[in-house]
Amino acid sequence: MIEVNGLSVKGKGGVGLLQKVDFSISPGCCIGLTGPSGAGKTTIIKAIMGMLDWTCSIVAGEVCLDGKDLSLLSPGQRRNLCGTVLGFIPQNPMTAFNPHMRIGKIMEETFCVRLKCSKSEAKRLAAKTLKCVNLDDTERILSSYSTQLSGGMLQRITMAILWAMKPKYILADEPTSALDEDNRNLLIRLLQEYPESCGILFLSHDTTALRMLCEKILVLECGRIVEEAETDILFQNPKSSWTKQFVSASKESGGGDWQWTVL
Repeated sequence: MIEVNGLSVKGKGGVGLLQKVDFSISPGCCIGLTGPSGAGKTTIIKAIMGMLDWTCSIVAGEVCLDGKDLSLLSPGQRRNLCGTVLGFIPQNPMTAFNPHMRIGKIMEETFCVRLKCSKSEAKRLAAKTLKCVNLDDTERILSSYSTQLSGGMLQRITMAILWAMKPKYILADEPTSALDEDNRNLLIRLLQEYPESCGILFLSHDTTALRMLCEKILVLECGRIVEEAETDILFQNPKSSWTKQFVSASKESGGGDWQWTVL
């Protein structure tokens, strides 16, 4: 279980980014996190993964992974969790890949290091998992650089890597916002088909994805959780002013990715 207990984070100049945030993610559970842009959602993911900017610091609270306070781990120990324990799906997949390495080399090295497999096994696994995410032109994909592929293809490659490493938890940061409808639907389906033992934190304004994936949704405003409810209940009876307008806009647009940042 990932437990975020009373987490408070300050940024440059002592600006409060998160204030006493509390929630948990159990294996097999998908939690949605939404709220205005700039509310601190990505800061939560960075705090869990130990990737906070040098200008930011945790001033109170803790993040525990299966009962262990992550702040007590060394940077090397935190890095070892990435991929096999904590998986990450970025909003912009271009930032996840080294533009100077071919996709095949990236996948091969990742699998060799994280899964302790041979190069030949890593190559076979890369081709196999690409086909799992509907990327059948494996030779071309593996020989390409990230700059030669679309954002939707890179997002699917990210999912292929996670599919191979099967992390215990997945942290997804607005993963559908830059995708067309077909790739968005594919990503949702892949997450639905992911092993049931995996816990997922799904940051999004995409109301359709939230309703399809998440059993509970948290609403974050100005670094605080202002609302928390089971997904159906939240959409039927929103409490905060932001959530009411979020739900209302979603009904008017027929669902989809709601992009308002402030009200």
